Amino acid sequence: MAAQEETVAEIVGGRAQKSFLKANWILWKRRPLGLMGLIICTLMLLTAATAELWQVIAANASGYEGEQPYKYALSAYAQLVPPNGEHFLGGDRYGRDAFTRIVFGAQISLYVGFAVALGAGSIAGLLGVMSAYYGGKIDLIGQRLVDILQAFPGLILAMAIVAILQTFSIEATIVAISVPTLPRMVRVVRSQALSVVRTDYVLAGRTIGATDWRLILRYIIPNSMAPWIIVVTGQLGSAITTEASLSFLGLGVPEPHPSWGGMLNANALDYAELAPHIIIYPGIALSLAVFGFNVFGDALRDVLDPRMKGTR
Repeated sequence: MAAQEETVAEIVGGRAQKSFLKANWILWKRRPLGLMGLIICTLMLLTAATAELWQVIAANASGYEGEQPYKYALSAYAQLVPPNGEHFLGGDRYGRDAFTRIVFGAQISLYVGFAVALGAGSIAGLLGVMSAYYGGKIDLIGQRLVDILQAFPGLILAMAIVAILQTFSIEATIVAISVPTLPRMVRVVRSQALSVVRTDYVLAGRTIGATDWRLILRYIIPNSMAPWIIVVTGQLGSAITTEASLSFLGLGVPEPHPSWGGMLNANALDYAELAPHIIIYPGIALSLAVFGFNVFGDALRDVLDPRMKGTR
């Protein structure tokens, strides 16, 4: 009898899984931009992961034999040189290989984006759940702090944090970008957690004496994950844009580290007419990254939010 029940459960579970996969595949077909975004994100991750290999290929093409990493190597002969067989995307104003720096710029942009999205997202998720669960003065004080942070434009607040930290580094950039992203994430997770807190199984858990942390970790957080995943994915593109903006203003990732925003800074604009490639290619890389993560986040929202499935 037990074996029969197990077989029936496997059949039903298999049918449910096939139905779920079929429904999501239909949804991806209806949202081709989401699939395109996923492809772009995957290619960027692969490029960042194989940056060292691309550096070796570029160095061999140019005949570089120095001990310094090629992404930092200066060459008077490569200053503002257009794309050619030795420098695939040309050289920047210091004679550094633009292709290698754009590839390593993907590493930094993705590192900052994921660090901000996952780090700030985890903190915001926990704060939002605790605010919804405990309510009362904790919720009141927490939401007023969120209101204060939301009163400042994100970029202005990030610039102020960099000024307070008085240091220019990748870590300082991550902290500066993370703080302005907290309010929206807290609000999204809190709104979902409020509905979960009022469910029968949470009330039953309280009745039988389950501890607060057991209820939060076992029931509330898992059932609040869907909007959290959506907002974290959407925040990736925003974090990459903010990092590029700070680096463009000279307040983000410092030289000589390659950063897309740093390649687009005001000094590069002085050479735009003479060597437009030093602006065009970093701009394309930045645009593709933001576009890919944004459209992928929109499609992911449609997959995870059941209210959206019937509207497409």
